[in-house]
Amino acid sequence: MSRRLGLGWQVGVPSGWGTYGVNLAVELTRKGVAPVLPFIEDKPCFTPEQAAILAEPLADHPRWADLTRAPATLDFPLLHALGDELAWPARLVQLMGKPDVGVVFFESAKIPEANLKAAERLALIVTGSNWNAEVLRRHGFDRVVNCPQGVDVSLFSPGPRAGTYAGRFTVFSGGKLEYRKGQDLVVAAFKRFRARCPEALLVTAWHNPWPAAALSIAKSPHVTGAPVKDGRLDVAGWLRANGLPDDSFVDLGPLSNIATPPVLRGMDLAVLPSRCEGGTNLVAMECMACGVPVVLSRNTGHLDLIAADNCYPLEMQIPIGAVTGRADLEGWGESSIDELARRMQEAYDDRAGAKARGATAAQFMQRWDWSTQVDRLLDALRPYL
Repeated sequence: MSRRLGLGWQVGVPSGWGTYGVNLAVELTRKGVAPVLPFIEDKPCFTPEQAAILAEPLADHPRWADLTRAPATLDFPLLHALGDELAWPARLVQLMGKPDVGVVFFESAKIPEANLKAAERLALIVTGSNWNAEVLRRHGFDRVVNCPQGVDVSLFSPGPRAGTYAGRFTVFSGGKLEYRKGQDLVVAAFKRFRARCPEALLVTAWHNPWPAAALSIAKSPHVTGAPVKDGRLDVAGWLRANGLPDDSFVDLGPLSNIATPPVLRGMDLAVLPSRCEGGTNLVAMECMACGVPVVLSRNTGHLDLIAADNCYPLEMQIPIGAVTGRADLEGWGESSIDELARRMQEAYDDRAGAKARGATAAQFMQRWDWSTQVDRLLDALRPYL
């Protein structure tokens, strides 16, 4: 392989960025572009097939990692993982590519002038959603291309349902626990729904490796307290404190990406009422690819996923930025608990209709496979490779 592309973030960690990096590296290798991986987790989460495909880039990792310890310029393009508000990660300040390309999934619509100025060094910014691209253009940055993340449709696909939760109507909710993700709305709506349908079971994958960030959900008026005890995440204790008995929920704790598909295939419904998504919400995409009917808030990055009859959209969205006057929350939406509870009831009452939406979603996600999305990225990067 003569062409190289550097990935400037931790690959293989159990996070959205980690999953994105692994799948991007795999598809680049398949397409004849050598991924350069300066940052790799000590025990990366790879499937055996992924590890085999990435054998050469993984073997080359040490020499690229050495370059991160002092100022260095690579002779090929480097993708920089930019943070919220277009922040530049400290460990990438002294590592440069030819050229530098930003990749971003930001959640704040307010971008400081200093960050915009720093971004002038970038030949291009690749965004994870149309909402992100629109925000950048409003700030006067027009070297933008939207290339959303993909989903591994060989791993996430419809399949037989295990009997783990036989006799229960299972409602799945995933994503790191924080105010932005709207788990408080899930709890409040599920309590109402379960009062009418006591066999309902809430299955959560809300692990957050930064428990302090989970404290943000305590500001919600819909729940009591925060899901943190003695500095650690305590989802089960928080659910009990908010009126859900032990037999009404299952907390899965940390769940690796490769262990997720069998869990999703056992779900009757997924509920993801995020107030904001900088990208297109990988959890939502994986649920849809598995044929699970999904309730999605109609805001920010979710807008790219919502099409006719492929989900249950939450139409009522209170514009949080306008209501609070905070520019950083522009585009954020507050979903209605009443509407969320009604959507759960609709899926419960009309199982055939819910199944049809799930099937439509799985078909929709076939166009979002990683190969297709990486082709879009390579088209955007063609002048530099």
